[in-house]
Amino acid sequence: MITAEDKKKALSNPSSVFRHPADVVDNRDLDTTEKAAILKQWEVDARLLQVASEEGMDKGEPSLFADVKKAQQRLDAPSLKEDGAPTKAGP
Repeated sequence: MITAEDKKKALSNPSSVFRHPADVVDNRDLDTTEKAAILKQWEVDARLLQVASEEGMDKGEPSLFADVKKAQQRLDAPSLKEDGAPTKAGP
């Protein structure tokens, strides 16, 4: 069971509560809106990790970007809105 405090924590730092993006989708204590918000934050985190990796600032932590995108597709949740020119950190 996920507590209200864990829900808040997951919205700002998903990997501190969940080991893998699929765990968010499979969690029965979260509604679809909460799951989508957590996955969107995880997408932002994964994009930032990719930028850090490209700039040689990562700590060897693997990016879960592809897994986040798969979890969003399973949930049929929107990803970051893509309008305008893309940047390293996002669309």
